[in-house]
Amino acid sequence: MGIFIAVGCFAAEGMSTFARLQFGNDASIEVPRNWIFLDENISQHLNTYSEAIAKFAGIDANQGNNQILVAANAYTKDEKPSATMRLSVRVGVFPAQAEIKDADSNELRREAETALKKLQGSLPENVNGMKLLDVRVERLGAYYTIVTDKQVDYVSGSALDRLDVIYVGSKVFKLNTSYRKSEAWMFEPVIRHIRQSLTISTK
Repeated sequence: MGIFIAVGCFAAEGMSTFARLQFGNDASIEVPRNWIFLDENISQHLNTYSEAIAKFAGIDANQGNNQILVAANAYTKDEKPSATMRLSVRVGVFPAQAEIKDADSNELRREAETALKKLQGSLPENVNGMKLLDVRVERLGAYYTIVTDKQVDYVSGSALDRLDVIYVGSKVFKLNTSYRKSEAWMFEPVIRHIRQSLTISTK
């Protein structure tokens, strides 16, 4: 399955120009072109093509293991990212959308708290702690997503981290976004646009 990148020509909140990344027939998402893409191939294409469509191969979402479709970071005043995004997909057997829609929020929170407790024992040196803020089910585009919000307290400062888990047929898409709390005024609108731009197809 190939990747098709269509470069957008608009700005979200007047802050940056976005590019829409299309991953075959599975999903697409808009990401600021001035972010640092962890895939050099994508980065080169976004730097080379200013309009129309750039096409290249490299993603196969039909494999069973987790596949990162795109990951990118934004930097401002230091070497640590001020904001991040990552979209991944995995193939398997998952709950139906109807089950997610009717999921018990208390049960989801208990599961998230259990997972967070396991993480607390193996935090990297640059993380002082994590705190669960909210777990809920909400509509994102055409599908229901399980949203987990947490605060991550890094040595360099706190960040707000959001994980969207979207089960669609035999695939699960995970969109992880984060931004530094002290720079929320700058990155919260951008992250909101990235998240709301995600489209998923069952075809």
